Amino acid sequence: MAVKYTIKKGRNKGKTVTLLNPAEKRAKCFDELSAGVGLTNDPKHRQVKRNSKGKQKLLTNAQKAYRAGYIQAGTDSAKCYKANKRKYRK
Repeated sequence: MAVKYTIKKGRNKGKTVTLLNPAEKRAKCFDELSAGVGLTNDPKHRQVKRNSKGKQKLLTNAQKAYRAGYIQAGTDSAKCYKANKRKYRK
C-alpha cells in the first residue's frame, strides 16, 4: 500500500511525497511503458506528468530501458523463488 510521507529536512522540507511498495512500483512501470509517458505515484489517481509548458513528459529510451529492466528483475526473482519452493517441497 502506498504511503504518504512529508519531507522533514532539506530543500524540499514540507513537501508530501508518495512512497510505493515494490508491487505498486512494478505496476507503475508497466503502466508507464504501455502509455509511453511518465505517470505520478498516486496509485488511485494516476495522472500524466507534464513539463513547464503543459505538454506530456514522454519517456526517453533510457527511461524505457530502466523500467523494462525493473519489471524483468521482478519476474526473474519470482521465478527463482518458485523454483526454490518446489525444490524444498519434495
